[in-house]
Amino acid sequence: MVRAYRTDGTAVTGWGKENSWFMPMKGIIDPGPRNDAYLDYIDEQASGPGRPGNIEALTYLPDTFFRHNRADTAWKWMRHIYEQRNTQHTVTRQGPNGDYPEVSFTLLSQTVQGLMGVAPDAPHRSLTTRSRLPSGMDWLKLDQLRVGKSTFSLRHDGTTSSTLAHTSGSAAYTWEARFPGKHGRITVDGKRRPVRTKTVDGMTYTYAVVSVAPGMSRTVRVG
Repeated sequence: MVRAYRTDGTAVTGWGKENSWFMPMKGIIDPGPRNDAYLDYIDEQASGPGRPGNIEALTYLPDTFFRHNRADTAWKWMRHIYEQRNTQHTVTRQGPNGDYPEVSFTLLSQTVQGLMGVAPDAPHRSLTTRSRLPSGMDWLKLDQLRVGKSTFSLRHDGTTSSTLAHTSGSAAYTWEARFPGKHGRITVDGKRRPVRTKTVDGMTYTYAVVSVAPGMSRTVRVG
């Protein structure tokens, strides 16, 4: 994988620490076997002696793996970063890792955008969700999720059921609930809907689009 070019035009390859994983994190590699193999390489190298010494570099590994729907690997790195929060920063020695804003800010975003898969669109009063819960995490819930002038709670049960409650606001929102894979059945509040699928960044999702008015709670399930 070419990760840079020298001024004479020759390519730079091999392990480059964070400038290696920024390529899949930013989505500039097409989905497929080459990208999959490169993600394996990143996880292997970052887990070994070639890992960066500064915690802020590692904070972007979960984003990299969530983007490519590798929830177990992303969650592994989230846990590692959290466990290092009280360790003294190894580069600047100016305090614990947890004092660096990258640690708290990325863990928060990786919970909302990564694990819960929230993609808000406040100007159009809509949001998309997709569960990326890792193995062993049966459910996860967010409260006080602010989108525009509305507030929501969102719960995922595994990767097959999502519930969105519109807890405050004055206008209905459109919710696109996505679930990884092709499923033969999808229901909204227990009633069957036609199965719809789409492919996004190489991943196929089964999904439903529903309206969620203020004070309303809707549940979408696949099976």
